[in-house]
Formats: sequence, C-alpha cells, structure tokens
Amino acid sequence: MFFLIPEVFQMKKHLRSPRKNLDRLRLCLFKKQMRNIYENVPYYREIFQRLNIVPEDFKHIDDIQKLPIVSKKDINGNLNIFLNENIELWDCYKSHTSGSTGQPFLTYFDKKSWIRKKYLSKLRARMACGMRPGERVAVFESELSGQLESRNRKHPLQQFFLKIKYFSIFDDVAAAIEHLIAFRPQNVYGPQSFLFHLARGIKKTGRTLPFLKRVYTSAEYRESSVTQFIKDVLKVEVYDIYGSTEFKEVAWECERHQGYHINEDEVLCEILDGGKPAPIGEVGDIVLTDLKNTAMPLIRYRIHDRGKLLQAPCRCGRTFSIMLPVGGRASEYILLPDGERISPYRFTTAIEKFKGLLQYQLIQESETDLFVNVIIDSNVGNETCRNIEETIINITRGQMRVIVRKTERILPEENGKFKVVKNMLLKTHSLVQ
Repeated sequence: MFFLIPEVFQMKKHLRSPRKNLDRLRLCLFKKQMRNIYENVPYYREIFQRLNIVPEDFKHIDDIQKLPIVSKKDINGNLNIFLNENIELWDCYKSHTSGSTGQPFLTYFDKKSWIRKKYLSKLRARMACGMRPGERVAVFESELSGQLESRNRKHPLQQFFLKIKYFSIFDDVAAAIEHLIAFRPQNVYGPQSFLFHLARGIKKTGRTLPFLKRVYTSAEYRESSVTQFIKDVLKVEVYDIYGSTEFKEVAWECERHQGYHINEDEVLCEILDGGKPAPIGEVGDIVLTDLKNTAMPLIRYRIHDRGKLLQAPCRCGRTFSIMLPVGGRASEYILLPDGERISPYRFTTAIEKFKGLLQYQLIQESETDLFVNVIIDSNVGNETCRNIEETIINITRGQMRVIVRKTERILPEENGKFKVVKNMLLKTHSLVQ
C-alpha cells in the first residue's frame, strides 16, 4: 500500500486543479484505457476490429460514443471476454453486486485500482467533508456480526490512519445504539434506511450521541425527508454518496450540498437520453466508464440509474464536475404489519449469496403476504428456495407469510425497467413519524 503514498497527495491536488489541467488528465487516462482494452480485452478488441478503429482514433473524450453501451445482461454469461486476458485473476480483487437489479454480478479489480477506489478515493472525499486523521468511524455493513469480526481485526486503515469498526445492519437497533455509545465514533457510515431507524430509536429512547459529528449515507436512493430526520435527531451533518459495486464510489456530496462531485480521475460519467448525450441539467440514463481498472474495465456501462449533470461549478471551489442522481433503480420498500418499512437493500444483500440464484423479484401483495419469484440454475435443487424463504422470514421477523416461486422468466415493467421489489399496497403511511 505504501507504493501509493505519492498518489494520495496527487489525488488531493486533483480536487482543486484548474479545469484545463483536469481535462488534460482525464483525456490521458481515457487514452490509456482505450489502449488497454484494445490490447488485452477480447470483447473490445473484436469491437475495434468490427468498427475498423484503433486506439489512436480516440483523440477526445467525446469519442467514447464510438463504442457500444453494455449492461449486466451483456456481461453475465460472457464474463471471460470482458476480462483482461493478460492478468491473473488470482492476483485481483473481486466484488459482488449490491443486487439492486436482481441480477448477481461479479467485478474484478487490479490491486492498484482496488486500493484507490476502495480506500484512497473515499478517504479523499471524507476528508474534504471534515473527517480528520485519528478519528473513529463506525461502518454499518450488510453482513452478520460474526462475519465482520475478521474484518475488524484486519482492516488496513485501522492502525494506519483511522480507527474503523464494522457493525451489522441486521443487529437490533437498540444493540446498534449501544455499540455506538461504547465506540464513540465521530463518523457513521451506512445505508440511509438503517440510519433512519437508528435515529428513530434514538428519538424514542431519549438517548443522545454527542460525540457524533458526521453521517455518510450510501447504497440507496436518497430521500430528503429521511435525510432531514436523521440530521435533526442526531444533530449532525449528513453527506450522501453515490456509487455502485462495479465502480465503487462514483460521486459524493460536499459541505455545500449543491450536487455530487464526480471522481473524474477515476470514472467518466455520461448522461444519455435515447443513446445521445442529454443536455446539461436534463435527466437521462447514467452510463459510466472506468478510467483506472485494468482487470475488468467496464466501458460505457449502463448502471440503470437516472441522473443529470449540473452546469454551475460548486461554490466550494472544487473543480470536479457535479451531477445529481434523481431516481435510483426502481425499487420499493416492504411494509411490515407493525408499520416498519424495510429497504430492498436488506433483502437483496441477504439472499444473493445462495447458490444458483440467477434473478429474483419480491412482490408484496398484501400486508402479510410476500411472494418471491426466483430463476434458479437448473443444476441446483430446492435448498436455495428454502434458504431464501428462511432468510426473508428472519428479516421480516416472522410477520409475513413468505412464498418462494420458481419461474422461467421475470417480466420487466411497462416502461422496460425491472423492479427487484414491488409493493402492491397503497402506501398511505407517513415515512417519518
């Protein structure tokens, strides 16, 4: 990790580089990635040959439009042709999707890009928001407490820069509050829906967390009413982060909250309307290109989110372009009979690990009935269905009847988008009570 120390200082300088210098850097990274995919990635080599183009034809960032858009559907089942054939996979890091599209997905990263994306880019953004060396950070993850014990012992930044401790979002809210009081972090990081319920628990019990200064939300589409509730109850500043498992952190809010600063030295962000660039300020489909990862470079990858680029630079003075996610993937909450709302993230991260699960969809048809449509690999028996049923019953604390149904196809919505969670109930409950 020490070989990246010079890059840490350079990455920090990028935040306030003159725009012409930043554009020059982006173009250099872009050209290098075009050379990499042409020489090392079978899928793109074939595309270049079919289109009769070479890396030297990419002279400007806009030339990215010469290449086709890809999605999970294109890559699943064809993973090998999207991998760098001259990199050993055993020497790479791999990351599983968050599951918000209902299609499990695996991404490989070379070591250098993994460390940059997983740690250094995040650290740069958090320090821009006020985090300081030596502070404590509580991270709420979608894993069971027992699975987090080894991570708490081995985290590379734990002794190097920050005191980081992982906690499970599946723990009882009361237990989570006690964990925070014992650890006394200045920073908390986790899914918005979980932190919302944590704030509700704080409010109901009358407890306070005076040591807490900042909350960072991620992994879910931001709801402004929830953000305000967390801010008011916990008496903290709340920063939202936009990212994905395939790219890690893509963009983040600063103290001005005017939009999300795109990590432009890591990723190229396009906003498309019908396949063409959407005008600045208008909503379109978010399409991302990785400028750093050489192991499995995702080029013009449709993330199935919507957003818009913003024209005015942020008043904070940082020169990275800003964007605004305006609608996450088409997912809905599950409403329990006792009134609790459970984020789709809780379900997707819990059931994706089961063997042979190809795609799934949760449908709440009544207050007590939850149907789970699943497409299972033909080589897998019924154990996966039983595991899914038991897991969801545990998440809903036994309040719902869970029916898992095998199917050959899960249809998209009329607008062509897939909903991993559908709530058929009329939602008249107020979110913040």
